[in-house]
Order: sequence, then C-alpha cells, then structure tokens
Amino acid sequence: MATYKTVDRVAGPQLSLNDWPGELWTLQGAAVNWGQDFAFPLPVGFQRDNFLGHEQHGEGGGIPLAYVWNQQNGLALMHIETKPKDWFMPVASQHGRVTLAFEQRQPFTLQPGATLQSLRVIVSLHHGDFFEPLALYRDVLMAQGVGPAQPTAECFEPEWCSWGYEFDVQPGEMLGVLPKATELGLTWLTLDDRWFDHYGDWNPRADTFPGGGTQLRALVDEIHRVGGRAQIWWYPLCVEDGIGRWDGYVYGYSDLLRQHPDWLILNADGSIARNNRGLVMLCPALPDVQEHIRQTTLKFVHEWDFDGHKLDNIYTAPACYNPAHHPARPEEATEALAEAYRLIFEITRVHKPNSVIQICPCGTPITFSLLPYTDQTVTADPTSSAQIRQRVKFYKALCGPRAAVFADHVELSDHGLDFASEIGVGGVPSTKFIWPDDPQVRARLNEVWTLTPKREALLQRWLLIYRAHRLAEGEYLNLYDLAFDEPEAHAIRANGKLYYAFYAGAVAQRYHGPITLRGLEARAYHVHDYVNDRDLGAVQGPEATLDVRFSGALLIEAIPV
Repeated sequence: MATYKTVDRVAGPQLSLNDWPGELWTLQGAAVNWGQDFAFPLPVGFQRDNFLGHEQHGEGGGIPLAYVWNQQNGLALMHIETKPKDWFMPVASQHGRVTLAFEQRQPFTLQPGATLQSLRVIVSLHHGDFFEPLALYRDVLMAQGVGPAQPTAECFEPEWCSWGYEFDVQPGEMLGVLPKATELGLTWLTLDDRWFDHYGDWNPRADTFPGGGTQLRALVDEIHRVGGRAQIWWYPLCVEDGIGRWDGYVYGYSDLLRQHPDWLILNADGSIARNNRGLVMLCPALPDVQEHIRQTTLKFVHEWDFDGHKLDNIYTAPACYNPAHHPARPEEATEALAEAYRLIFEITRVHKPNSVIQICPCGTPITFSLLPYTDQTVTADPTSSAQIRQRVKFYKALCGPRAAVFADHVELSDHGLDFASEIGVGGVPSTKFIWPDDPQVRARLNEVWTLTPKREALLQRWLLIYRAHRLAEGEYLNLYDLAFDEPEAHAIRANGKLYYAFYAGAVAQRYHGPITLRGLEARAYHVHDYVNDRDLGAVQGPEATLDVRFSGALLIEAIPV
C-alpha cells in the first residue's frame, strides 16, 4: 500500500556554528520591519524568522542572505534563485551555538515516488564584514542574468526633495525653493508624497494643484528652464478601497478600482492582500495591470515631462489566489513584480536617457529581483548616521563598488547635519529644507527644517566638497571591517588618490589615537584633510599609521608623491 507523507516544514539546509569565539555580528537581508539595522551585534537569545515573502499589512522580501562573523572568520548562507521565494531564513543564537537555515513552512503531502526540490544555495567562508558575501551574491546573480542597473551620470547629482513640506506641498512652495536650490547646485528636485488625489489614479490634487496636469507640467517646465531635473514620487501597484488611512489621510476609493475590481490580489483565504500602508494591491502578472503601469509611466515622463521616479515603499508582492486571474501558480504574482518595474525602467530610459529611477524599500533592504530596474539605490529612511554609512557600504557591495547610492535626506542623520556620513562613504547627498521661511507653513508641519544662514553655509560648504571630489563616482574599497575596526573606517579610490573616512561614533564624539591607511601602493603619499584644508604630513605605503585627533569624522586624501 502506498504511504503518503505529510510534511510541515523543510529545512534546506540548516547550518550550525558551534563555539565561535569572541563577539559575533550578523547581517540578515530579509526586509522584516521599517528602521531595521541591516547588520548588528548578534546577542545570545536572538531569534528571527526572516520571512522572505509578503507580510500582510507589513513589509517583506529583501536579500536572501544571512551572514555571521567574528574578528577571524565569517560564514554566509544565501539562496541563488533568480526569482523571489516565499521561504523563511531563520537565524537563532543560543549559548555557544548559532543556527542559520532556509525553511519552507507551507505544509504539503509528499506523494509516493515524488521528490522534493530545495532552493539552490551557496555556503561560503569569508573574512571581514558583509561586503565580501554580498559581492559574491551579486556576481552569482549577474552570471544568471540578474545584474544591477548601471547608473547614469545624473544619478550622482545631489537632490532637493519636497518632503520638507510633507504631505501638502504646493507648486508655489516648490517654485519658491527653486532659486535657492539652483544657487546651491542641487540638480534634482523631487515632488514627493501626496501630490495626487488617490493612489492608483495619480491625478493632481484639486486643493494643492488646482490647475491639474497643466499646472504640474508648468512646474516641471520651470525646473527645466533653470537647468534642473524633476523627479516624481509614486507607489505602483496599489489602490484605495475606502478602508484605512495613512498619516492623517483617510483613504477614498480609487476610480481605477471602481473600473477594475477584478485586478486585486487575493490571499489564499480569499481576503484582500494589503501592503504596509493598508492599501490594496494590484496583481502584476495581469497584462491589463502591466498596461496600466505602462500608460502611467508615459503620463509622467512624456505628458508631464518628469525626468525620473522616486518609487517609494516598495517591498514585494504576495502570491495571488484570485480565481478571476486563472494563475497557473499563485507565485506568478510575486515573480511578476519585477516585470512591472522593468516596464517603468525601460520606458523611462527610452524617453529620458539621463533619468534617475529610485526604488525605495523604506527602512529595509531592497528585494533582489528589482535590482536590474533601479539605477540609484536608496539608504531608505535611515534612523541614524551609522545606518547611512552601513547602508551605503551594503549597496556598494550589492550593486558594485561604483554604484550610485542615494544617502537620503541629510536631515535624517544625527542632528540633521552629518554631511560627513553621507559624502565620506561615497553616498549621493540630499536635503529637504524649506525656503523662504513662512510662519503659516511652519504651523502645518510636524518637523521644520528651515534653511537658516548657518545651515545654508554648511550645506553650501559640503556641496562644494562633494562636487570637488565626487566620491560617489569613485571605487569603494573593502579594506575595513565595519564591526571590528576602530575607529570605523571607509576607503574610496578616485581621482588618482585614495580617500579615507574615519568616524568616532556620534557626531560630537572625540577620537584620539592611531588610524591605519590600508590599500596604499609601496610608495610615498602626502596626506591632506580635504574638509578643513590641513596638512597631515607624509606616509609610506603599502600601509601607514598616523596618530590623530578629531571630533565626529575625519575625511582625508592620500595623494601619491
């Protein structure tokens, strides 16, 4: 008689690390919640499931790679499938033992004679922080045709964003900022969240843009007239169904949903799939939905003449069980997420060859299948300067050492002014100041970032430094361990020099002691503090040590003699 085996959970593989000495750090690439540290010390008693699929009313997706390391060695576990999989990537730490695994937790029955296929995985040994395993993951994906997009020259230009005016930005406010942004050399101006009536319809709000599309096009024309470039915020594949709210905005009902109620993703239990804003989600596997994405993109870049996109709050897509879609497999919806962003990317590149296309997975790592369709990855709402630096290094490993990484608004850094953490590690700087100052505008804002004379002088100084050295376009060098080297250090090769950035920790924290300059050739170098224009003397490669004092950060260049 045939015997059927019911399987509740499959681990393929499960790894155990026993008695690794010293402090342990870990990187876990799953997008589990907003604000997470990508890499962090691994405490005893830690346990996280790291679901790689969509979380109802949450995030999900990310990079299917877990890494644990100490000062001597590191062990990485990654799956190398080219399409997202709804597996778990659990990591746990008990006394003397750390476990990493990939697990399938959907019960199924194994028929007699049937076989079970796990994920294709790599287990790899490394030395140092997460840079090496992420670079290996990138190389393996590229060999399978899933490579990161190459940045345009415009991807390295600094940006001003209307988010300083929050949800109710008006065209007059953007036009008011425009002269100051132009004076400071901020090339990109981004029209951020809630310029529209309803998610999915993407028409200008009647209360803030009473002139509709004509007024929006006039705003873009004025930005172009002064030599700037315009970027538009939107959130593909979601619509409002009258349920829920977001930050004070009570959802209405999208006209698109009234016309096409059958486009929605349904969960296995028949409920409507919702993202972390509570919005309902459109199935990207449907040809009609893909055509909607195509037409919306054309409206933005052709009809309204925007130069690029800020695609925000993007995580993954759930499996679709809507019977009206007749899917061969529910997972087709998850796999088709990348197709929607391919359309946006390729249509935009045709009409705007020098475009910038951001995909921002707010507060989390990006889903790997989207990497070919974003030419400027984003540090995505960092909560500190340390997160900015860590995430820039993360994306320089994942997308290549010359990748364009948007450091996000400097106002998100420690004390809102840590330009050294954006620029010194090779990030593209951004700001969201309001200008001119207006008491009525101040009264409606949750946070006020006015451009005081002091802040303006600081911004002007750092933008001049950025343009003089353009470290974002240089080659990031993996010479330091983010966890164990003190002080924290980063290195970039650019302009025939080696640039180093050292960080004491907090912005005002002081450091006095040695720094080590690695990666030098066996020759003499002149060392210069290019921020404060200080001569730090001469050193001899291939490795040199200097005794230094600094507060917050020290950014230096080693110039071959």
